[in-house]
Amino acid sequence: MATLAPPVVYDPFSAAFKADPWPVYQRLRADAPVYRSEKWGFYALSRFEDVRAAARDHETYLSYEGIDIDDTAKDMSSPGFLPDVDNPRHDQLRRIVQRSFMPRTIAKLEDDVRRVITGLVDRFADAGYSDIAQDLSWPIPYAVFFDVLGLPTTGSDREDLVGWSHGLKDRDNDDPRLTPVAWDALHNTKDYLAAILTERRRNPREDLLSTLVTVAVEDHGGTPFAPPVIDRDAEVVGLAFVLFMAGVESTSALLSTAFHQLALHPEQRSALAADPALIPAAVEEALRFDAPLQVSGRTTTRDVELHGVTIPERSRVFLIHGSANRDERQFDDPDRFDVRRAPKRHLSFSEGLHGCLGAPLARLEARVALEVALPRLGDYTISGPIRQYRSTPNMRVLDSLPISFNPEATP
Repeated sequence: MATLAPPVVYDPFSAAFKADPWPVYQRLRADAPVYRSEKWGFYALSRFEDVRAAARDHETYLSYEGIDIDDTAKDMSSPGFLPDVDNPRHDQLRRIVQRSFMPRTIAKLEDDVRRVITGLVDRFADAGYSDIAQDLSWPIPYAVFFDVLGLPTTGSDREDLVGWSHGLKDRDNDDPRLTPVAWDALHNTKDYLAAILTERRRNPREDLLSTLVTVAVEDHGGTPFAPPVIDRDAEVVGLAFVLFMAGVESTSALLSTAFHQLALHPEQRSALAADPALIPAAVEEALRFDAPLQVSGRTTTRDVELHGVTIPERSRVFLIHGSANRDERQFDDPDRFDVRRAPKRHLSFSEGLHGCLGAPLARLEARVALEVALPRLGDYTISGPIRQYRSTPNMRVLDSLPISFNPEATP
C-alpha cells in the first residue's frame, strides 16, 4: 500500500525553513502552486509564470500592506516608502530618483567602484585568508551606495548608520514582530535622515539626498517634494529611508552567493579566470540560484482563480521569487549552479511596477568585484563555518563566509 506524502508546510518564519528552503519550494511548485497557510493566514505563489504574472499585475496585486511579510510594513513603512506605494503616487515618487539609477548613469561610476573594491581587496590579499562576506561583500555596497546617496563614508556618523542598518533587520525566528533593537534603529535612522535632509536643503551637493530636497513633483503642478519642516514622518524621509534600507543588503547577498558558489564549483571559477567575459553571466546565475529577495507580499483587489483555488479579495499573497527561480518549467536542471547557463529571465529583481531600482548598480558592483578579486584569490576554499545573516524573512544573506587561499600563487 502506497504511503501518502505528508502535506507541504511553508513557514517562512521558521528557522528550519530558512536553513534549507529548496525542498519546500519544490513541494510547493509540484503539489501546492497556490498554497494557503492556516497558521499565518496568507496565500503563496511559487511557480515562475504565476509569480511573474502577479508581479506585473499591479491592479490586482497591490503593495499598500507591504512587500515585507513580517511587521516591517506595519511598523517601519511610512509615506514615501516606495515598495509599499501603489499608483499613481508610486510613479511620481519613482521618477524623482529614477535618473540616478539609469544604466547610463550607473556606468559612469565604474572607475570609482573599481577603486573602492581594489582598496578593499588589497587589505587581505596578502594574508591568505579572509571572511569574504565581512571583508568584501558588506563593505562594497556601504562604500558605494553611501556615496551615491550622500551619506558619510567615514567617521562616527558612518559607524552609527552602519550599525542602525543592521539593527533595522534584527528579527527572531518564528516571530514576525520587530525586536527592540530594530525599533531603536528605526527611530535613530529616521531622525538622522530628517536632520541631514534639512542640512542638504541649506547646503545642497551633487548627491541623491540633495535631489530629494530640491526636486518638485511635476504631476502636482511643480509642488516641492520636501515639506517646509522635515521630520521623521515626512514623505521625503520615507523615500530616503527605503533607499538607505535597500541599497546594501541585496548587493551583499549577491556578492556572497557568487563567491560561495564559485568556491563550491572550482571548475567554473577556473572558467571565469580563463574567460572573464563569462563574469556577467556568473552574476546572473548567482542572482537566479539564490535570490537575495526570496519573497515579497501583495494584497489582492479581487477574487483570483488559479490552479483550481480561489484567492479571495483582500488576501495577503506571497510571491516566492526564490522558488520561481528554481522552477523546472522555466529552467533546465534548476538546482545546478552553472555560469554557462543560457541567458533566461529570472525574477530576483522582480518585474513590473516594483522592479528593483538599484539593479544596474548591484550588477556593476558584483561584476567588478569578481573581476578584481578572483585573480587575487586564485584557488580559494571555504575554511570555516558559514553563517546566515539575521534579517527579515524576505531575505537570504550571508553574514560570514571564511575562505583561505595561497597569495603566493596569485599575480
